[in-house]
Amino acid sequence: MAIAIFFITPQSTIAQHFNITQRNDSLWVIGLYNDSNLLTCTWQLDYPVYRFATADIDGDGSTDAVVGVFKGSRYFLTPSRRVFIFKNFEGDIRPLWLGSRLGGELIDFTVVGNKIRAIEAAQDHYVVSDYAWKGFGMGFETKIASCNSIDECYNYLGIIKQ
Repeated sequence: MAIAIFFITPQSTIAQHFNITQRNDSLWVIGLYNDSNLLTCTWQLDYPVYRFATADIDGDGSTDAVVGVFKGSRYFLTPSRRVFIFKNFEGDIRPLWLGSRLGGELIDFTVVGNKIRAIEAAQDHYVVSDYAWKGFGMGFETKIASCNSIDECYNYLGIIKQ
């Protein structure tokens, strides 16, 4: 008599990664893929996307999707650049933080380690600042540099202007 033994692996322990695709001018879809590169889950964004990165932003050992979107918010009605963070929650995409603002007027960002490094407009110049996860949302950590122009900030960060 043969006995079959099956091991059920929770979805959250399977290697997974995020990707993003553009469907049209203002429709983007975040996809969560398994280690065989099969799509397991999606999240639709009805806003223009200007930046996408992945990192373990909240430090829980799981990779998060960091998405720069262009939209208004409840408290800031004028459309501008925002940062949304999504997490892999047991094989499903869930919002971790849908930010209305980081600090100043957001121009662009990149991810360094588990921090968001942002270019922000100041009164007569631009600053590059680090933001880190503070339990619920991103909190200011430190100013990295002051720049006389946006291009100087982009050169400093080594990212392409979007």
